[in-house]
Order: sequence, then C-alpha cells, then structure tokens
Amino acid sequence: MSPRRKTVLYTNRTYSLTARNFHQGSLSAELLSPQRVEINDGDRRNSFFIPPLPEGCPGYHSDQAPLLTAMYALAMHEIHRNVTPEGVLKAGDAWSGVWTRDIAYAAALGADLAAPAACRASLECRVRDGVVIQDTGTGGGWPISTDRVSWALGAWAYFQSSGDKKWLRFCIDTLKKTFAQDERVLRPNPLFPGETSFLDWREQSYPKDMTPAQIGASYAFSTNVLHCLGRRLLARMLEEDGRSEEAKAYHDQASALAQAINETFWRPGSSSYAMLKMPDGCLDTRVDALATALAVLSGIAGERSLRALRSLPRSNYGTPVFTPYKKGVAEAYHNRAIWPFVEAFVLLAHADVQDLPGVEFGMASMLRAAIVNGTNKENFHAETGKADETLQNSDCQLWSAAGMLGLFYHALLGIQYEHGSIVFSPCVPRALSGSHWFTGIRIRNMVLDVHLNGYGTNVGSVIINGKAGSPVVSLDTEGHVQIELELIPGDGVEEANEMTFPRAKEDMLAPVWDNPSPSLLRWKPVSGAKLYEIFYNGVSKRRVRKTSYYPIHTSRSFSRSYRVRAIGDARVSEPSAPYIYTAPGCTTFLSPERIGENAEYHVEGGQAWLDTRPCTRLLLFSPAELGTGTYGVRIHYSNATASLRDSDTCALRELRVDGTPVAIIALPHNTEPNRWEDFTVTALTRVHLDKGRHEFSLCFTPDCVNSNGSVNQCMVRGLELVRLR
Repeated sequence: MSPRRKTVLYTNRTYSLTARNFHQGSLSAELLSPQRVEINDGDRRNSFFIPPLPEGCPGYHSDQAPLLTAMYALAMHEIHRNVTPEGVLKAGDAWSGVWTRDIAYAAALGADLAAPAACRASLECRVRDGVVIQDTGTGGGWPISTDRVSWALGAWAYFQSSGDKKWLRFCIDTLKKTFAQDERVLRPNPLFPGETSFLDWREQSYPKDMTPAQIGASYAFSTNVLHCLGRRLLARMLEEDGRSEEAKAYHDQASALAQAINETFWRPGSSSYAMLKMPDGCLDTRVDALATALAVLSGIAGERSLRALRSLPRSNYGTPVFTPYKKGVAEAYHNRAIWPFVEAFVLLAHADVQDLPGVEFGMASMLRAAIVNGTNKENFHAETGKADETLQNSDCQLWSAAGMLGLFYHALLGIQYEHGSIVFSPCVPRALSGSHWFTGIRIRNMVLDVHLNGYGTNVGSVIINGKAGSPVVSLDTEGHVQIELELIPGDGVEEANEMTFPRAKEDMLAPVWDNPSPSLLRWKPVSGAKLYEIFYNGVSKRRVRKTSYYPIHTSRSFSRSYRVRAIGDARVSEPSAPYIYTAPGCTTFLSPERIGENAEYHVEGGQAWLDTRPCTRLLLFSPAELGTGTYGVRIHYSNATASLRDSDTCALRELRVDGTPVAIIALPHNTEPNRWEDFTVTALTRVHLDKGRHEFSLCFTPDCVNSNGSVNQCMVRGLELVRLR
C-alpha cells in the first residue's frame, strides 16, 4: 500500500479527506489534537473543542484515522447534549421538543446504544391515549401526515438492544391500536394515503397546485414503506412474545403492501422508485433517497436493491433528499439539500447489500459535513456544501448525530440482529483499512469490546473471548465479551473515488395550461422541452411534439382529468396542474340545512360552524335526487386554525349517506390563521349510489379525534356531488 493510500480517506473534484485534515478550495480543517479542530476559511480561523466521552458511553478509536475517532466523540457528545432535564431527547439546538419521526429514526440509527434510557423515555412520551402521536405537518398533521408509524423502527431498535419484555408488550399494544386507527380513517386500498415522510414543507417538494387536502389523498412511496415496515416489525414483536398466530395477519398485510408498493412505484426504465402517486393516479417520478434506503433495508426492494441505490443521483457533497430539484424553487431546505440522517440511511442500505463504493461515498459526505461545521448540522446545500445556505438549520441535530453513530455501529462494525443473535457484518472501505476498536457497547446483559481489522466485507477469522468462533453472538449472552474480527478483502473491491453515480440535476418547469377545452388541450411551451406526455385520469396516453392535443374518448366517464409533462434531454418536469372537465349537469351542490346534536336546528347564513360541542355534532345537507352511478363527494370548507404548513388541528368528520357511515373526511388547514373567508374543497371521496333521494351528513364521532385532541373545527358552506361514471 502506497504512503498516499495510508493517508487519503476520500477525494473527489471538490474536496478531500485525510486521516487528520479536510480540504475544499480555500476552506480547510485540521485535527490538532483528539479534542481540538481548527477550521480555516480564507482569512478566518475558528476552533472547536470536542469534550471527552460522557461516562459509561460506548467508545471508539482508530489509530490510522484520528478523524474518525474525533467525529465519533463529537456525535456521542451531541447525543448526550440533547438529553433534557426531563430525561428525553430533543431534536436539536433549534428544536426544543421531542418529535416522533426524529426520535424513531435516531434510535434506529444508533441512539439506542448511545443513550438507551433517554431513547425509551422519548419514544414513550410520543404515545398518548394508547396511539402514536403524529408530528405537526402539512394542513394540521394527521391524517394528512401519516408517517407516525416510523415510531416502530425506534421501538424495535430499543427492544433489540435492551431485551425488555415489558417494553415489547407496550409496543405491541401501541402499534396495534395505532394501525387500527389508521385503517379506519385512511382506508388503505392497499396503499396508505398521506404525505412523504419528513418532507413536510409542501412548497419545497410538492407540485405547486397540490393543496393540503390533495396531499392527504396522495400516496407517498416513503410513507407506504413505513406502513409496510411497521407491520413487519409488529409481526416480529408478536413472535418474540410467543404469539405467532396473531403475527401472521400482520405479515400478510405487510406482504400485500410490499407487492402494491413495487407494482405502483417501481420504474424499470430508470431503475428507481417514483416519489409520489397523485390522487388521480399520475406519478411524480422524483426519486426519494430516504424511501429508497428504507425499501432496501426492509427487504421491500429485494433484488432491485443495488440497482435502486446506484441509480440515486448524487452531488459532490452527498445524496440529496430528493432529485431532481425543483427548478421553480431556488431556496434550499428539502429541495436542493442533503440531510445527514438521510445520508446515513442510504449508507446503511449500501452496507446492507455490501456495496463498498456507496458506503465510502456516504461516509465521506457525513464526515466532511461534521468536521467543516464543528457540529452535526440538520442539513446543508446540495450543490455548495454550505450549511448557512439553507432556509433553516440547527446545530447538534439529534438524528444527524445518531446517523454518525450508525456509520460506526451498523456500517463499519456491521451490527445486525437476526434470529435471537447479534450478527457482525462489517463493511470497511479500503481507505479505512487497519484497526478499529469499539469498547463498552452494552447490548442486553453483555458488554462488547470489539477489535476490527482489515477492509472489505468478508470476515476471515473470529476470536471470541480467546476462542475461535463465528461472527455471531447470542443475545442471551451475559457479561464481558471480547471479540477479534479480521476482514479479508474479496476480489474486485471497488472504491467510491473510481465509481460514477448519476449526477443530481434540476427538473424542468411544469407546463401551464393555455385556455384548454375538452376537445382541444393546449398548453404553453416549456423551454428545453422536446416532447410532451399526456395523461388522462392518471394514465399516460400519448407523447407529442406540439403544445396541443385533440383527445379521443371511448369511456363513459362524466368527469375527466388531464395532465401534461414536459420531457427534455435527460430531464423531465413534474406533471402539470390537472385540467378537469365535468360534463354539463353532472355536478350537484347541496347547502347545509340543519345542525345540532341530532340536526335539530336550521343553519343560518348559508354556512355552518363545526367544532366538538354537542350542538355542532351533526350537520345535515339538503337532500338530492340522483341517478344510479359513481359519484365524487367533496366538502366546501375553511379551516383557518393554523398555517398551511404547521400544527395538529386538521379537522375530521364522518361522512354519512342516508345515515350510513361511508368515510372519514379530512378538512385540513387551507389558508393562514384566522382567514376564515378563504374557502376550498376537500379531496374527492367516491361513493356508489342507486337511483333515488339521498341525504348526506357530516358527524363528529370518536373516530374523528385528531392529533390535537380538542381543537377540531372548520366552517362548511356546502357539499358538492360530481358524477364520475
């Protein structure tokens, strides 16, 4: 091995990492001692200090790469800095509270081994009335945001490392009740609606025309992976608790959902999964890095795993959370950004399929970000690598620090849990060849000290407490366990420096309609477009070169939705806003007529105020004479309790037809606080009706309790029926 190879950990056209240094143009950082780093940015110099590891924490050190030792210590320090006086883990310096998805992902990445008591307390505090609390999000949170099921990842990680049976049963009860509530309200078919996991700034990641109601009626790849994985983990929990028969139902649900995910989102032509299925069935073909990684780690991707990972577009600084970037959005937060916790999951997915180039690339991205900022930042700009160029950021971000620990525990050392045992499956790039010492890792009733030597993914020899063995340790083992793992490089070990990933790019602007009609669709030209793809009711029908199209219809549909997508040289746009045509005479508007505990009062002023009081429990609309067919029902409403982006006060009501419950309707925030004059419509709910007179009503029931639990209100002006077929 050459002297340079002993020093250089990673290099590309933008930056380089050595055992003690970072260089990026005029920006550099140097590890002056195990506790001190000096950053030089042109004429400015700054130092930061890394405190010693907190007492009792698991340790790590590497003689040949002191940078790794220092960044491990920084991550461990920041995990413990996030422990509040109440003993829970806040999300970061800028985020004082405990967030469901943050603690769940952090625990799954490695916080369960770093701060187990705080992890458990944090997970526990995100359960109320027996169900997992959804974080605030678009339109007032659940059920527009539905990624609270990520809690299962953190809960399972804590059980694996602790073995606590009482915790296991608490998790089983919580997840069963949470899943049952989701199924009643979300009505999966089998995909679950709800926005993308953690990408909850709608203007950053969703098409501009999509309202919170439409986001709640769409199907996100990431969130469906979480629903599938959550059910698989619940099944494993039940098996651990000796309830195999009960576990089978959740295994079956997960299998059906995994099949639907692959059938819906996988795109063989690009070897990638689409990010989103819109309510009309049209796909937003952006690539979601977190969702892809979780699909690999959960087994959903199966034989597609390596192709999907190597198809993830990258920048010089890492893996953007989604690509292509939105051309019409210049600001970086989710758009045009890299999040270290997402990078960590992508890294672990590469390690799971033993893909060393991907592992090396992810490690370099995370190490660079930590040393140049002196902290584990929330995010940074994908094309400049700078943390101060995003709309919002935080030092000491919990899941970023946990992701750094995951690099060590679950990639380098390769800790996995299988069939009642710890299995070591190390993944060490050639640049990190040498000795790695892990000390004081507490898992259940054992304390592990592991010496890892060599590089690659093949374990050549194993010595456990002085005796030859295999890289497997039973979870029933007690006491101090000393392990020596020697890696033997396999044939053709690639290096990330020598491998080319697809380059992250910006998309094209979406086409804008130009006075379309049902007989002639027209749209304005898009710069750079070579072709335009026409969608009819979500299905791709034709590609044309012109900016117009004469549709031909053979179906009996009374309502038609059209979209168009621009296609250029190696770039595409997101789908346009829909142009919806409904045949004359196929819409019916019903006014609110009576309200009360039993609809005993007449509605005055043409609109009805709904909250959780008995006197607004039931809203009855004027009756309608209708023909036999399929109809779409949507409510004209206003919810101005909080902003479009935040809070937990999405209103919920049960839709009844002729007194029979049909569905739970979400009425999310549609404007800014207190602007009750702004009205919109809910997503369509399909119902089949026979010919005759029908009565429609909205009722507040126990299934309509939202994440807030008390504020659940909206203003309703009417109910619209749209004849579909």
